[in-house]
Amino acid sequence: METVKRELDIQSFIGEYPWLLNINYQNIPELQDESSDMEVHIEGNNRIDLILRDVSSGYPVIVEFKKNDLNRDNIGQILEYRARILSFLNKPESILYEIFGNTLSAPKLILVVRSSNQYGRIACHMQNIELFEYGNIMEKIVLNELPSKKSMDDFSLILKSKTPIIDNNRNDYLEKEVYSILKNIFKKYGYENEWKYYNNYDIGEYWQLQDKFLNNWYFKHQKISFGLYEDILIENDLAVCFSYFIPNEDLAVKIKKEILMEKNDYKGIKIRPEPGSPYFMVDVRYDSEHFFNNVENILEYNFQKFLEIYK
Repeated sequence: METVKRELDIQSFIGEYPWLLNINYQNIPELQDESSDMEVHIEGNNRIDLILRDVSSGYPVIVEFKKNDLNRDNIGQILEYRARILSFLNKPESILYEIFGNTLSAPKLILVVRSSNQYGRIACHMQNIELFEYGNIMEKIVLNELPSKKSMDDFSLILKSKTPIIDNNRNDYLEKEVYSILKNIFKKYGYENEWKYYNNYDIGEYWQLQDKFLNNWYFKHQKISFGLYEDILIENDLAVCFSYFIPNEDLAVKIKKEILMEKNDYKGIKIRPEPGSPYFMVDVRYDSEHFFNNVENILEYNFQKFLEIYK
């Protein structure tokens, strides 16, 4: 029963926040009944877990949730659902045809699974199936950090009030108001060659949120590096963190003490070990609203501090 509960929790949470899958995906209120059941009945006594709309194209998005790791049967099942969806093209009186019309001919497919190996990812890619692995992300939100319904509701309210708001323009906002400022700081101090846009999957376990939240790692191939990220999965207050990656604990403690003495506009500092490595992270945490109102000053101070260590 606990496993079933967890699967339903994950399904419910993604159903409430479909932008976790893609910033352009939105719910379709007409497909939810009075019990808030997200499943959609199709012919053959089958049910699709969730159907969303891609607002950038208008196409339907078929989402199927699996509590375990990806297997070959999951791929066959969602491909069959796509075939059954096509039958609604001949039923203009159906609600799916009323909502999507002829775009039903090309639905997008998403499998939400705990995890997958590289062959499963390749197989999904070959069939134009998007794969969302919730193992590193959703379990932290739904199962570990927010185990109760009350906690999930609280987290929902916090996301709704997030600054800057989470919408289709948020990535552009972050580019203009954060990344471009940081890029200029790199250039100002003569490190423009170290500047990188990490718009790929190699940015840690939260890569599937890369177009919605700050989450970049700089000087990543050097002995000492730093990261900038929004900590949406650990704390309910959605702090922004400037995180120093330090090769030994003594230096990490020294850096923490120096920052504690010099600055007072952060909300907290903590040291934590990097699992499976000798590194330690010094997380300097800022209130989200305060960070976005003082981006340049906060970034330049921490970049200067980083250079003191780096040199």
